[in-house]
Amino acid sequence: MMRRPQRFEKALLLRHHSNSLNFLRLALALLVIFSHTIPIGGFGNEIIIGNLTLGDLSVDGFFAISGFLICGSACRHTARYGRARGLIKYFWDRVLRILPAFWMCLIMTALFFGVVGWLHNHHGLAGYWSHAKGPFHYVVSNSYLRMNSYKISGTPSHVPYTLAWDGSLWTLSWEFLCYIGIAALSLFGLLARRTYVVAVAIAVWTLELYTFFNPSFFPNENYALRFASIFLVGSLTYLYRDRLPDSGALAALLALVACLGLTVGHPLSHVADLITGPALVYPVLWLGAHLPFGKVGATNDLSYGVYIYAFPVGQLLALANFERFGYLEFALATIAGTLPLAAASWWGVEKWALRARSWLPFERLDNEVPRERIVSREN
Repeated sequence: MMRRPQRFEKALLLRHHSNSLNFLRLALALLVIFSHTIPIGGFGNEIIIGNLTLGDLSVDGFFAISGFLICGSACRHTARYGRARGLIKYFWDRVLRILPAFWMCLIMTALFFGVVGWLHNHHGLAGYWSHAKGPFHYVVSNSYLRMNSYKISGTPSHVPYTLAWDGSLWTLSWEFLCYIGIAALSLFGLLARRTYVVAVAIAVWTLELYTFFNPSFFPNENYALRFASIFLVGSLTYLYRDRLPDSGALAALLALVACLGLTVGHPLSHVADLITGPALVYPVLWLGAHLPFGKVGATNDLSYGVYIYAFPVGQLLALANFERFGYLEFALATIAGTLPLAAASWWGVEKWALRARSWLPFERLDNEVPRERIVSREN
């Protein structure tokens, strides 16, 4: 008799932090460093295959994991507290996870990195604080998560990648929009009717395909459709976790499909966006379920801090002309300089912010309602 395959939900249920999703997020954040080192250090063209870079693929992996975890968060909160209170709790958790550390990063960039960049070109701080596009403008204009300004008082300059202190932060607003999208699906009860989510995902992907052939239809917002497609596939993996098999063969097949998407070059290079990101979702989550690194990041998750601080650290190295030592040395030095800041972000900001999750007045209610538990800390 043929053995029935194990379902995917079994692979990602809480078993003493046995999966490796947090490890994967840290690994993806480090891969972004190796990708961004190329333009920051002036080592050439960052594009690798098709029209995607190593950084693009890493960000796709982030959205795949987030889609799975965030959909699970919305489902659990609404099941426990009801739809209205559950969505309040859901947004409270999302805000605490992403905004405090983001705001601190903006402040640190304005008070430290920008100051160093200014002093590199001037003999004092005169003019830095009063500049029309200075530190105050940088913090305030970017404070609601959408990056409107990357430079501070004309810095960084005299580096290969000028006028951008933190080129990684632009993806965070798109991720939060995906959080809002999941909340909207939950508000209308669609997460409880997963076939409707399938229809939404197909509609978004079809719109992305249409935009590929008609760029003027949705100009300058291609990332919205690309990230939404990946996020929705991750969400569907959560919603259908009881139906999907836990299959290494399926993961390998979809990884092959993703690779085929990457082989498509110009003039159809954007086909990689349409195929590769969604195809990578299951392989990424499958690796998270089976890699033996469950203890990495289970208690202290540095991945977010690595992601938001690596770019300005790289810019400081560029100011010091560290690229003269070579690409690999530059990337490793960026990692070495970023990890202490990521640790400070976790222990000094993120961990304290997460403790505020219980501040909502109804947090202690309904304690007897059983809840499904997912291994990885929510994104």
